[in-house]
Amino acid sequence: MPIDRFYVIVNPAAGRGAAARALSLVDAEMARIGAAHTIVQTARRGHAAELAQAAARDGWPAVVAVGGDGTVHETVNGLMHAADGGPSVPLGIVGVGSGNDFARLAGVPTDPAQAVRRLTSAAPRAVDVGRVNGQWFSNGVGIGLDARVAIEVDRGRRFRGIFMYLDALAKVLRVFRPPRMTVEVDGERLADAPMTLVTVGNGGRHGGGFWICPDAEIDDGVLDLCMCDALGTLGILRFLPRVMRGTHVGARCVHMHRARRVRVTSPDGLPVHADGEIIADAAREVHIEIHPGRLRVLA
Repeated sequence: MPIDRFYVIVNPAAGRGAAARALSLVDAEMARIGAAHTIVQTARRGHAAELAQAAARDGWPAVVAVGGDGTVHETVNGLMHAADGGPSVPLGIVGVGSGNDFARLAGVPTDPAQAVRRLTSAAPRAVDVGRVNGQWFSNGVGIGLDARVAIEVDRGRRFRGIFMYLDALAKVLRVFRPPRMTVEVDGERLADAPMTLVTVGNGGRHGGGFWICPDAEIDDGVLDLCMCDALGTLGILRFLPRVMRGTHVGARCVHMHRARRVRVTSPDGLPVHADGEIIADAAREVHIEIHPGRLRVLA
């Protein structure tokens, strides 16, 4: 039976204000398709998670995130906490952020009006969701270079999409030194050396257009792992264009694996992001695991 009631969470800061500008469009399209709805705007970081958790527990049949990957990340955390070990309340997405990686991977229309109209006809799709050090994530976890770039992005967003990440990368490369990491996959030690990055992907596309784990699927029940050996600045600059196309797989410095559990430790303190949101800037230990089919998405 189609869903016809939606609790809509709007992050007005997403996409440098694009979400705030989309609010009236979402309201009008909801009314046009005859869907009962409540729209609430977030007021601070973490607010979307609180709102989503409360909405799920109050019996709303679907919760919609209007924003970017950060808004989706928070909303997913709220829904998963409310699920108490079971499948989530269905998540709808209207992607109006800078990257919208997970929305694209889930098959959400890129046009906001089309995304709203799809909500009443889409059947909930069961996809995988991950957990890292107690937080849920929908798309992926980055440790090392990409996390350091995410921290720089968080400090100042002068651009949108992939240009925002490239601007931050240019700043990070001036000072970045690959940290030493010990990587264990399903209990087996795979590496103990300085690494440029370790990315664990539920989905394949990260950072607004980098295909770090190009073969990852959000509903295959496993995580894809990309490890890159320590590279200098010139090596990183040669490496990145291949990552944007997903053609880095097979390079001598790249090691791809699949896993259900990943543990990364370091004496250096590791920067870590989940779905582009910073969860640590100097973690000594990172635990990541997959929960197959627990997240339901309207797409």
